[in-house]
Amino acid sequence: MRIVFEMAQGCQAALAADPENPELLHRLGRLMGQLGQQDLELALVGQAIARAPAVPSYHADLGDALLRAGHAGDARAAFEHTLSIDPGSATAAAGLADGLLDEGNVDAARALVEAGIGACSRRDRVLGRMAILDGHTAEAVELLVDYLAIAPTDATALFYLGVSLQAEELLEPAAAAYRQSIGLDPGLFEAHANLATALTALGRPAEALIIADLAVALDPDRAGAYLNRANALRDLGQLAVARADLVRAVTLAPGYAEAWSTLGNLDHDLGAMTDALDAHDRAVRLAPDLAQARWNRSFTLLATGQLQEGWAEYEWRHHTEAARPEPRDFQWPPWQGEPLAGKRVLVWREQGIGDELLFLTCLIDLVAAAAEVTVLVSPRLVSLVARAFPDVRVVADDGGMRLAGPFEFQSGMASLPRWVRRSRSAFPATGAFLKADAAQTARWRQRLDQLRPGRRIGVCWRSGLMTLERHRHYPPLEALRPLFDLPGIVWINLQYDECREELAGVEREFGVRIHRWDDEDLKNDFESVAGLISALDGVVTAPTAVSSMAVALGCPAWQVDSGSDWTVFGEPRSPWFPSIRVAARAATDQDWGRVVATVRAELAG
Repeated sequence: MRIVFEMAQGCQAALAADPENPELLHRLGRLMGQLGQQDLELALVGQAIARAPAVPSYHADLGDALLRAGHAGDARAAFEHTLSIDPGSATAAAGLADGLLDEGNVDAARALVEAGIGACSRRDRVLGRMAILDGHTAEAVELLVDYLAIAPTDATALFYLGVSLQAEELLEPAAAAYRQSIGLDPGLFEAHANLATALTALGRPAEALIIADLAVALDPDRAGAYLNRANALRDLGQLAVARADLVRAVTLAPGYAEAWSTLGNLDHDLGAMTDALDAHDRAVRLAPDLAQARWNRSFTLLATGQLQEGWAEYEWRHHTEAARPEPRDFQWPPWQGEPLAGKRVLVWREQGIGDELLFLTCLIDLVAAAAEVTVLVSPRLVSLVARAFPDVRVVADDGGMRLAGPFEFQSGMASLPRWVRRSRSAFPATGAFLKADAAQTARWRQRLDQLRPGRRIGVCWRSGLMTLERHRHYPPLEALRPLFDLPGIVWINLQYDECREELAGVEREFGVRIHRWDDEDLKNDFESVAGLISALDGVVTAPTAVSSMAVALGCPAWQVDSGSDWTVFGEPRSPWFPSIRVAARAATDQDWGRVVATVRAELAG
């Protein structure tokens, strides 16, 4: 900037000696624009045109200045006049295309781009914006970075760069681009809105809330600002305030399907299932092809026991980014409930280990229907599943498998319930289907026998896949303190992520020992984990893979639940694993105290 300032000073000195020189007026105007003095830029370039009206570049640069100042109509006229003087003006063509994009006239802008825009400073800006619209966001990043190298103070271009980076899931660089954009143009609403979204996705809702507040202040009538603020508030646990913002959003924009869907999710979390379904239904009516809204609706349908419609909506997960299914290019037709006797069926895993164990219970029905089943499972589960289903071919789904097809049908595991779990009566009486290796169980019993007398109870308090939003659904280890006061219990750690500091802190503060063995891999060695769980007297766990594995092995289990577990279908007992005891928070609970007290009473009994 200092160099630009010094150049402007030199130009001013030259103009003092030759005040009617159009080239000096034009040059000083452009320099003023680079220094953020848009009014001066417009005035000086206009004076240059008044003195030399036939110079095409002056008109093109006036259009550029008008466009940056927000005068789209005048800018378009300037560019069109430039092209009437010089049809080959790349600056005018690029500027006109940029203005057309601002107006939403994408087809006309695309026609200009396809006709060819010559080399000019704005060309990469236009091509970058077109690349964003075409979904080529990696290409857009390269083009916009090249443009910003010569126009680093273009706040809107920095915003477009942030959009491209965010689409590429480069959230930190995207946030930095938005911040630079806001620094140059504090009134740019879109940069504030997108920065709030990026910060929420980065797990920084407190920062996101500050930016969202600024966006609301900039334009209180923009529904998107309230949606962004609601998302930040939701992650901060301020659900009632978040709901008020969502109501404001849908009041301002009754056709805003995404806001209705988010309101449905929030009402679901608050336990207001009728309101949740109303909001989800509204979202789906407004945008029947919005996959995330359809998938969101499925959870509320299933949570209220509407299994057939819920499973049908659940299929929309395949079209969402959130589900992130691994690439599947199986050429065989999907199974849709056809008779299976003698048919070869490929079933493939999806989602997390806990979900995989849940949906694996459906293989019982396929085997009973005399199907020839091949199942792709997580490599950690291969031996356990093979032992549980001796009539099924079990293959490690490690990305390098070679399947000896053909198959008559294929299906993702989570699609099986749509056809074999259409009502609660369709679930087997017990969900226990896994069997631990006898040698592993004996090894663990020998280890546990070396501890002091008492019931051996395992504990696991959170999922291995944690986001800030998910933290609300899992108790901190400290919340389980009332359980650790129970006499006659020897506590065994089953938490499979890094938790040594947490365990040490709780042991110091509460005076309890939670036994663990550093030579054991609770995350990857599932044969060992299954042996350990089978040697225990019970497990206290959040809804995690440990919860599913414990009851699948037939081990008594108590699940400390946030109340959002849709897999129980609104009932106090899970139909998948009827032996699990679920202690769920109510929407009015402020903490985990009541839930933990319930588990404590059952353990004491």
